[in-house]
Amino acid sequence: MSEPVLLSIDNAIATLTFNRPDRLNAIDYDMARGFRDAALRVEADAAVRAVMLRGAGKGFMAGGDVQLFHESADKGLKRLLIDLTHDLHAAIVALRRMPKPVVACVHGACAGGGFSTAMACDLVIAAEDAKFTMAYSLIGASPDGSSTFTLPRLVGFRRAMELALLSERFDSARAESLGLVNRTFPADRLEAEARTLMERLAGGPTLAFAKAKALFNRSLGSSLEAQLEAEAQSIAACADTADFIDGIAAFSEKRKPTFTGT
Repeated sequence: MSEPVLLSIDNAIATLTFNRPDRLNAIDYDMARGFRDAALRVEADAAVRAVMLRGAGKGFMAGGDVQLFHESADKGLKRLLIDLTHDLHAAIVALRRMPKPVVACVHGACAGGGFSTAMACDLVIAAEDAKFTMAYSLIGASPDGSSTFTLPRLVGFRRAMELALLSERFDSARAESLGLVNRTFPADRLEAEARTLMERLAGGPTLAFAKAKALFNRSLGSSLEAQLEAEAQSIAACADTADFIDGIAAFSEKRKPTFTGT
C-alpha cells in the first residue's frame, strides 16, 4: 500500500505530494495523519528553505473523502470528522507557523479541504486547467481547513461568503482575478515553473522571508503602532544575519547577492 502523503527533500526544497490519485487525493484518516506528520517534520527541519504542496494524478485535492463519510454515516461520522480535522488542522497550523515559504502547486480539482489547504499556503500557482470550489455546502457541511480565516483576508467578507454559500466552481483565471492564485500557467509548463519558483525561494534570504511571514501573520490582529514596532524590531534583527550583510554589500558592489539562509 502506497503512502498517502509523500515527502521528498532536494536542495533545501521539500515537496509534499498528496498521493491518493485513485480518489483525486480525497482526505481520509491516513492522509490527514500523513499530512500532519510531514508538515511537522518539514517545519522542524532547518535545512529546508522552501516547501511545495502538490497532488499526484489528475488533481491537487478533491477535499474530504465523501464516500468514507457516507459509509460512516451510521457508525461514528461525528468522531471521524473530529479526528480527521484535528490532524488536518495541525498540518495547517504548521504551514502557517513554519519560518519558510510554502507554495501550493495546483492542477485539476482543488475543492473542499484541498481548497482550504491551498488558501493556507503563502503562494499559490495553478495550471490553466485547475478547477476551484469550496464545495462544503454542496454536501450540507460547513468549511474547515482554515478557509473561514483565510478567505475574508484574501477576498473580503462579502466575497468569502459568496464562495462558501454558493460553492460555485471556477477556473484558475477567475481564481487569479479574485486574488486566490498568484500566477497561472499552461498545464504542460506548471511543473517547470514550479521548480523555477521553488529554486528562487530556496535560494533567497530565508530568515528575512521568515520574519516577513511572521509580520504578515500577525498584521490583521495588531494595531498600527504595534505593527510598526514589530517591523522595527524585525528589520533590526536582520542586521545580525549574513544574508543582510551580503545583500547590502552586493547592492553597493552592483553584484548579485549570495544568500545562504543564515
